Amino acid sequence: MHEDIINRYIKSYNDRDIEGMLDCVTEDVVFENISNASQSMRLEGREQMGEVARLSGNAFSYRRQRLISIVVGEGKAAAEIEFEGKAAVDLPNGVRAGETVKIRGASFFELRVLLLILIAY
Repeated sequence: MHEDIINRYIKSYNDRDIEGMLDCVTEDVVFENISNASQSMRLEGREQMGEVARLSGNAFSYRRQRLISIVVGEGKAAAEIEFEGKAAVDLPNGVRAGETVKIRGASFFELRVLLLILIAY
């Protein structure tokens, strides 16, 4: 059951279906992007997550997340996810437009009433 909502969220992300992504989260969702053990972005609430998703979707001409493996516990899940994308613009981290980025990392999810309440990459 938990895997279904996570797979639906990833599919919506890959399809650039922002409304589909937002259908998978609670109104008070927390989204954290963690890079090199430090938090680089924290969004609180469905509305803020949607605004940032709409803006950041244009940063890559192509992007895809692939679920490698997942471990599910009571109301929580940890997943190994591979991200691949082609930058459409120069990014703040030094990636230039046209360059391909491929990253493999861990993502953590918490769920409430079959919706995601925490997403941490």
